[in-house]
Amino acid sequence: MSDFPMEWLDPVLDRCRSEVLEHRPRSSTKTLDDGRIEPVTDLDLRIEGHLIAAALEAYPSADVLSEETHCNPAALASELCFVIDPIDGTKELIAGTADCAISVALFQRGRPVAGVLDLPFRSQRFACSTDCGVRVNGRPVQLEEPPQLRAAKLAVSPTQRADPAFASVWTRLLPGHIAPVGAFTPKVAQILCGECHAAFYPPKPGKSIFLWDYAAAALLLAEAGGTLMSLDGMSLLNALPMEHSGGWVAGPADLCGEIRSAILETESA
Repeated sequence: MSDFPMEWLDPVLDRCRSEVLEHRPRSSTKTLDDGRIEPVTDLDLRIEGHLIAAALEAYPSADVLSEETHCNPAALASELCFVIDPIDGTKELIAGTADCAISVALFQRGRPVAGVLDLPFRSQRFACSTDCGVRVNGRPVQLEEPPQLRAAKLAVSPTQRADPAFASVWTRLLPGHIAPVGAFTPKVAQILCGECHAAFYPPKPGKSIFLWDYAAAALLLAEAGGTLMSLDGMSLLNALPMEHSGGWVAGPADLCGEIRSAILETESA
């Protein structure tokens, strides 16, 4: 059983949720190491500050790896390290959609042992710690037995769904229903709450997910009976790359395998 329950984080997450719901974000941009330009808002920075302060009050000896202000991977070498994404879905937040989430994972000796996702606009909070299962708003979560791919509901990026370059991908997959959901963690949340069976993101140049994006979500999926994997079958929760590009699939393992097989058939056709 895990020694790291996360209920102590609820009051600060309540505060962060209120700030997201009540304040219109002021946006600017940041430049990544590879030259890519990404948006950032005052809310990203303010929420990250709240989360870091609460984490270090609870665990004073812990280190922090976070998207905006503490992005040195060396922090993961500490006995305890909080991995924080204050807003996953900054573009969606700026656009005024509901597809954004706050993500916090706690690592012990380089491995995630607890995680929380909070979706302010959907009033959902998912929490887990290793070997203790997953809860959403206090209720237990377990992934249901999925249907076969052609009867499944699949969460995908709205821009990729509309992109003609990916038309052959959607034709090959032929899921029962495709749900356009922005950002990474909201897609995972759709799986955890049973609104979708799986999520898929085809490879796209210049698009990656970072450890702070997926750490909590991958642990939540695993604790609920699912998986997050690359399109070559690598478990991201096992490998924990700092940055992953090349696409991914999330959901129950068997359904993820069907999706991967369909994509490989598309690539070889």
